[in-house]
Amino acid sequence: MPRTNMRDLTFATMNLLNLQAPGGLTYSSTPPFPDDAEGRAAYRRKVAWIGAKIAQVEAEVIAFQEVWDADALRACFDAAGLTDTYDIVARDAPGRGRPQVALAVARDRNGGSQLIEADWHAEFPDTFRFDGIRESDGAQEEVTITINAFSRPLLIARIQPEGTSPRPPEVTIVCAHLKSKGPARVSFARPRPVVLQEHAARAKSALSHIRRVMEAGALRVLLDERMSATDEAPLSPVVVLGDLNDDTSSVTTELISDQPTYRVIEKSTAGRQADKGLYSVERLQQYRSLRHVYYTHIYQNKRESLDHILVSEEFYDHSRKRLWSFREMEVINDHLNREDYEEALGASDHGIVRAYFDWNPMPDEIG
Repeated sequence: MPRTNMRDLTFATMNLLNLQAPGGLTYSSTPPFPDDAEGRAAYRRKVAWIGAKIAQVEAEVIAFQEVWDADALRACFDAAGLTDTYDIVARDAPGRGRPQVALAVARDRNGGSQLIEADWHAEFPDTFRFDGIRESDGAQEEVTITINAFSRPLLIARIQPEGTSPRPPEVTIVCAHLKSKGPARVSFARPRPVVLQEHAARAKSALSHIRRVMEAGALRVLLDERMSATDEAPLSPVVVLGDLNDDTSSVTTELISDQPTYRVIEKSTAGRQADKGLYSVERLQQYRSLRHVYYTHIYQNKRESLDHILVSEEFYDHSRKRLWSFREMEVINDHLNREDYEEALGASDHGIVRAYFDWNPMPDEIG
């Protein structure tokens, strides 16, 4: 969609389903693309499909998940003819079972890069530790959780949107890929814990959920540090992009969003201020749709919304701090309805989410 103002912003998130070079490993000892004629052909189909989708979304900022080879991601931009259009922040996976997130930011149309800085964050904040905690109501046992790092490191960046007079503030971008709902991969080395001897399947599923909750809480703490308005910096626009591996109304996603209120009644003041809140573009779209079906993943015939774009109050229509207003959200997911989407198309097993925001500051007399 053409921009109506150079300050408009478009965000997208894409899980790439194990983007790896031929011969490279992902989760198992079998490469998804063997380094032979058939494997290289499948890899080229995947690169071509991803490149076509990158060109289709036309987003200023694109977050990627399941990147195992940085050069493979760059090859997708080559296929799209967009290598010189984006700054790409990506790195190779450090080992088997450790996919990475990545980021692409469109360069300023006037020749200067929008990307200010970007870095990966693997460790939880030092203050986010659960060591010997006791509840005072109901359960009395002591709780200690030793999980202290993200299973897939976050990528946190700052960008400077285009435009002068007025110049938009910097925007913080968080690319995330939280632990999946699938059973955790665990070691059965001896001495084997009793729970793995007696209830291995249940233990592995429980561990996945525990880890994702911890990752969501740690992400929320990192967001709190970046979303606190001050007299010197009253605006702190933040966008979270990625595969959060749970629905919008799930415990983990709502922990990340901090559950801001949405204005649905004209006279209401809901949403006028939410210093720490993040608004879901899924919900923004649903509030204006006569009928809306949103899914980004299909598992055992169950359609789920796992991939999200969450935005701070600077992007919410009714906030007194509004700088951008929501225009539309799109989910590219038709390929998921083909059983052979991966083999025939080289497609991902996730839909692509894209959201467009118009530069539209709240008038002073209203805000």
